[in-house]
Amino acid sequence: MTSKKKKHFPHALSMLLALIVMISLIFPAYATDSVDSLEQSASDLENELSDLNSDLDALSAEISSISKQIQEIMARTEETKSRLAIAKGEEEVQYEAMKLRIKYMYENGNQSLFEVLLSSASIADFLNRAEYFSMVNEYDREALKKLEQTREAIAAQEAELLQEQKDLTALQKELSAKEKALTAQISETSDELTSYKAKLEKAKEEAKKAEEALKQKVEPVAPPKPVVPPGQENSDGTDSADSDKDYAASATEIELFAALIECEAGSSDYEGMLAVASVVVNRMKHRSYPDTLRGVIYQSGQFPPAHNGRVDKILKRGVKNSCVTVANDALAGKNNIGDCLSFRSVESGHTGIIIGGNVFF
Repeated sequence: MTSKKKKHFPHALSMLLALIVMISLIFPAYATDSVDSLEQSASDLENELSDLNSDLDALSAEISSISKQIQEIMARTEETKSRLAIAKGEEEVQYEAMKLRIKYMYENGNQSLFEVLLSSASIADFLNRAEYFSMVNEYDREALKKLEQTREAIAAQEAELLQEQKDLTALQKELSAKEKALTAQISETSDELTSYKAKLEKAKEEAKKAEEALKQKVEPVAPPKPVVPPGQENSDGTDSADSDKDYAASATEIELFAALIECEAGSSDYEGMLAVASVVVNRMKHRSYPDTLRGVIYQSGQFPPAHNGRVDKILKRGVKNSCVTVANDALAGKNNIGDCLSFRSVESGHTGIIIGGNVFF
């Protein structure tokens, strides 16, 4: 049974690595395309919204101008009505005066008029009197005619102004309806833009999470530690006999945990050490990592101090009490980084929660 597992393990591992590579090539590209598409849609909607607002401003200005014209026409119409009333009054006065003169001239009939003419002192006087009567009649007719023409002209002007006012009022109603429809369209476009921006932010966040998850899954595995023959020095200059002694093997998990905390954040304050400890506890609870402290600490390619002998040195010398306290607090549930599973030095430029010179993500 064991030989079968060994036989199929390399094949299964190669298939898993190939699958990870395919996901890393396909999924990020898909996420990028989605983000780019949403950004383009949001940009188009912003341009459309800007154009609609410009149209609304122009339409509002036109409505304001028409309202002003209507007010001016209404004022002119009232003025024209006053002039028309005056003209009608003058016409009536002129007509009444003419009737009085005619009545005076002809109150005794044609004979009286004839007698007035016969009473003339001379032919010249007779002609002058006859011409006077004719001039009076002609004057009355011309005056009455002019008054009537004035009244008709004013009435025509009034009708023209009323028609213009009616047309402008109809146009104002039409433009107001367009303004209402345009305002509704702007509101709808604005809501759509808000929705696209929310989708865009969500897509960016998901793409970022997917990228981080893929980075963790394809993180390079550290090469196996070379075996150093007895009596030879290791690459760090320590004696082989001293480094071969595995103090971690006899240490409790709390001591091992505290030693790792001291290696990774021993020079930091309590918060900095707790952040590192929280990463270890988060991994122990996560399905993608081992479910024991020792398994997490010694997972291949994760915590260098667990593989280069630094943890053993700390255990040999004795772990700081402050690190033991932090280890117990983290296992008891204290956490200052949320669900972060990794950390890097701040100098790496990685984004995340910065505590004690490290960035956690």
